[in-house]
Amino acid sequence: MAFYLDTSAINRLYDDPRSPNLRKVLQKKSIVYPSVFIVAELAAEPDERRRIGLLELLKKISGNYRPVAMPGDLLRRSLESANIWSRDMNHSMGPKWSGVWLALNNPTLIDDDAYQEIVDWKREQETWYQDMHDRGRPRMQEAITKLPPIEKAAIYSRFSKLIRYYPPDGDFLRKMVFDLASCCGANVIINDELIQRVIKHSEHWRFFLIAMAYGMYVRSVKVTHFSKKRNPGSIDTQQAIYLTLCNVFVTADEEQYKMLRLLAPFGHKKRYIWKYTKFAQYLN
Repeated sequence: MAFYLDTSAINRLYDDPRSPNLRKVLQKKSIVYPSVFIVAELAAEPDERRRIGLLELLKKISGNYRPVAMPGDLLRRSLESANIWSRDMNHSMGPKWSGVWLALNNPTLIDDDAYQEIVDWKREQETWYQDMHDRGRPRMQEAITKLPPIEKAAIYSRFSKLIRYYPPDGDFLRKMVFDLASCCGANVIINDELIQRVIKHSEHWRFFLIAMAYGMYVRSVKVTHFSKKRNPGSIDTQQAIYLTLCNVFVTADEEQYKMLRLLAPFGHKKRYIWKYTKFAQYLN
């Protein structure tokens, strides 16, 4: 069983009185993949003692697995793999993230300067996402008001209706993939055949795109409850791409849980989204 634990789940495991026993069972019967995002979020914990404890916990349950690369790197590699019809690709972070590996192996190396750099980076990850929706929401609302009443009501009603409005073979999705593919630095020629192949076969692209579409729906389409406090942020949303690696994604964050339950069926095989309580019961 391969698990991916969100930061919220790792915090719950750390605080769980049964943690030592749960951790032993987890290490015996499962694989846990860390990621650059998870290491960075744990390293941004302001309490130094807790920060060290959290990172040491992540290291123990993930063993020698190097953190999984950032979504942009995975999209680029997936594009290059699709170009040569390869099913295999490297998921580990590249050498530019060596500091993340050092922090995971020795959290005491995170001094004040390194901590501030991590906090600033995490803030940047959330800021670009929020700014994108702050700019996009007025345009989206204006575009929706111009639709026929039946279409407008359908899009406003729920996320699944919005997805039907932008089918996989539609121009909107093809253009979105083309724009992302063109700027991700892949060493390939971007053409319509490759774009269609990526949309159909690449789970990395499918999960990332559907996560971005969910973000657009909850932040830019919904007329109520669209604030950032009520919905997954940038890091929680982008982590949907890591569904490609696991059988079970574990989270203690209610909004992330609701989002991932909607996104998981878009993969090519069954994935499970568990709350921390179910995860703990499985290990107990």
